[in-house]
Amino acid sequence: MKKLFFAILLLLVSQTCVFGSWWDGQYLLGDWAGQRQKLSDKGIDFTGTYVTDLLGNVSGGEDGRRFRYDSSTGLDVNFDMEKLCGLAGLQSHASGVYRQGDNLSDDIGNRFPPSSIYGSEEIRLYNLYLEQAMLDDKVSLKLGRLGTGDDFAQSPLYWIFLTNSIDGCPINLPINFFFTTYPTATWGARLRASPTDSFTWKGGIYHQDPKIARMDAHGADFSWRRNKGLLFIQEFSYLNNQAEGSKGMPGNYKLGLFYSSGRFTDLYEDENGNSCALSGLDPKRRHGNYGLYLHVDQMLYRESGTADEGFTPFFVVTWQPDDVNEMPFFIDAGLTYKGLIPGRGDDIAGIGYAYGKWSRQLGKYETDSGGTRQKYEMVVEATYKIAVNKWLYLQPDLQYIINPHGGDKDIDDALVVGARVGVTF
Repeated sequence: MKKLFFAILLLLVSQTCVFGSWWDGQYLLGDWAGQRQKLSDKGIDFTGTYVTDLLGNVSGGEDGRRFRYDSSTGLDVNFDMEKLCGLAGLQSHASGVYRQGDNLSDDIGNRFPPSSIYGSEEIRLYNLYLEQAMLDDKVSLKLGRLGTGDDFAQSPLYWIFLTNSIDGCPINLPINFFFTTYPTATWGARLRASPTDSFTWKGGIYHQDPKIARMDAHGADFSWRRNKGLLFIQEFSYLNNQAEGSKGMPGNYKLGLFYSSGRFTDLYEDENGNSCALSGLDPKRRHGNYGLYLHVDQMLYRESGTADEGFTPFFVVTWQPDDVNEMPFFIDAGLTYKGLIPGRGDDIAGIGYAYGKWSRQLGKYETDSGGTRQKYEMVVEATYKIAVNKWLYLQPDLQYIINPHGGDKDIDDALVVGARVGVTF
């Protein structure tokens, strides 16, 4: 470990003394004495990241005041096969992650983790795929081990926030069924077509087997179990004022539709259509699950003389039937401002809101079982991402969690304070 530390220190010193200041570069570890750029010119690109969340529950919650730390270290390698061997438009990509730490939600008792980087605390393989671009990149086909949330129900605006209810994708999707998000991937294929600058269609097919996500497989269970079903998903996007030369302010309008062909357990009914909590019979098994999501973001104010600095709000709503989905209705929304403070054009301020409503059918089951019905959970977050330089950021954060765990455990609303630190190697 000491040898690694001194090797990194020596590299940083060499970057500063011999090749100029690394502080203004793209990466903490610089250009590897020119070798990084040489590899990129040949078609091999490496990106390493380290993100840590330092969060404390200062009031409310189930177990009182607690402080928790978690971290995520990622490595992505991309091979440009056109540069490497002349295969035009073909990319090969592999990525992995190492996570550690604790979940503050275990202490608060809520369902929306304050840290989006908690989960799969292990060394884990993530993406492993080929992507072929065609027709001047108007069409793209991706095949291999994929995360559904990398291509569907996502937006860079979500990544501004720390709460897992917003960052990544609407959290009710992976709660309700096997909708894979970082760092879990599954066998899949994604086709993207952009016939015009303002319209994009994407369609995907993904294997639906939750067993491959288990911890002891480390992301390397490549099995295909035919009885687990498939997820079919498509997304239609209107890209407002994003064509080259457009003078208006950009916006994104997306509609997603999906269907999973797997088998799902009814949350209330038994095989006879009665309450399984009262009858004692096994719950009804249903075939298929479906839903939709709608995303809207539109810049409303742009700083003079800039391309992307300004005020952009967003809104997301998802819906699924409540017979087999624990959280069938979900909303998140946010207000973001890039460059709010003069002279800080790369900083981003954000206020986010998330609301998840529990299934009415699940509520009926809880009532029949003699328990307390879960209703909803909400999170309000205020955050400010400080771009220290191109490879380092610091992000103070404040979250208020309302009605933790849906209100069935009589837990006081919780206030979470902390920060995120991110580094690109």
